[in-house]
Amino acid sequence: MTISQKELKKSKDLVEKLLKVNGNKYNDWLHQQHQQFIEENQDLILQALSAFTGHEEEEEEKSEPKVNEQVSVRPTSIPVTQN
Repeated sequence: MTISQKELKKSKDLVEKLLKVNGNKYNDWLHQQHQQFIEENQDLILQALSAFTGHEEEEEEKSEPKVNEQVSVRPTSIPVTQN
């Protein structure tokens, strides 16, 4: 589905106004939406990174890391530049 720039602007303006009425900022809300989407697609991101680095998931499943070699991976936020 293709959305025209006019439709996109209309939706954005409405969301900005609704958020403002509730005391929220559009950029904060948008950043939260981005973070939620990233978290929901974390498995895909990790698969893509594994493929990019040349490591297959099968290889990782076959060899279990030693206890002192385990690394905890936590998602971090991605800075958003404001225009």
